[in-house]
Amino acid sequence: MRKASLDVCRILACMAVVLGHTGMLFWDFDPSAPAWAAYNLLCVILRSSVLLFFMVSGALFLGREKLDFKKHLRRAGHMIVLYYIWSLICNGIDFLFLHYWTPGEAFLPLVLRGYFHLWFLPTMAMCYCALPLLHGMLYNNWDNIRRGAILMAAIVCVQATLNAVPNKPEWLAALIAPYDFRYYRYFVMMPLGFVLYREKLSNRALAILGGAAVIAALVIAWLNRRYAISIGAASDAYYEDLAISSALVAAFVFCACKRIETLPPKLWSFVKTFSACSFGMYLMHPIFIDAVRSRHYDLTQYSALWLYPLSYLCFLLIPLGISWVMLRIPGLRKLVT
Repeated sequence: MRKASLDVCRILACMAVVLGHTGMLFWDFDPSAPAWAAYNLLCVILRSSVLLFFMVSGALFLGREKLDFKKHLRRAGHMIVLYYIWSLICNGIDFLFLHYWTPGEAFLPLVLRGYFHLWFLPTMAMCYCALPLLHGMLYNNWDNIRRGAILMAAIVCVQATLNAVPNKPEWLAALIAPYDFRYYRYFVMMPLGFVLYREKLSNRALAILGGAAVIAALVIAWLNRRYAISIGAASDAYYEDLAISSALVAAFVFCACKRIETLPPKLWSFVKTFSACSFGMYLMHPIFIDAVRSRHYDLTQYSALWLYPLSYLCFLLIPLGISWVMLRIPGLRKLVT
């Protein structure tokens, strides 16, 4: 049964990702300017958005008493397949038309390494592979504990072996790059999502969590702006997905969304449609942003008060519309689900 709260959370996360990527077209100017301080704070807040996807997955899968191991592995495998298909699509468009990320580079390593936003897919797949072990421990399911332990041991040993190969050929280095051990750190947000979804925070607790998130975001934004001013250029040195500020903001948004229990029928229908299209929107929106980037326009010379929202709507609605169409074409549906 679909949960309105999780669908709304997924939608907000996707919209925040697009908003953050759009902002990067406008932020490259003097960091001492007051306007840059606003961009900086917004970017710090929006870094929490990707964590919400992991929290939603944790709430969904760990909240089930039964987890079919084989079916779950097929989900992870589907994400890996999508990763390479969309890497081929995105890098192919850039290689043939945009020439923004791929000037003079060999094409195969580019596809194996992935387009910049696609890191999310192999990372989520890796975290999916770790879920059966934790799920088995939570529900005392020995089969999932055994299978999950063997799976994780196999993955870690293969990764360690390949990482240890000296003087790796370019294609092998590109092949293993998306499966870095460090990406397993995102797994911590899955059990957190499960715990927060089962806990019922009081109004006071939610307000305290929100206050802590605001304070943490302001501190991280201040530190990043201070560093940017010291080097005399816009910087994202402190923009970390798993920073304290990001985790607190994500936890607050997740808990706030959890309070949405039901929606009016018409709004619920819209939310379900939007949620279904959100994955495709995430996959496609960087191509449109990079199409603008490739023209090397200086957008800072225009007023961001109207151009930023207009650009955001374009980068949001065009991929959303394409995703909606693809969901209705049987041969293309699997590419955006």
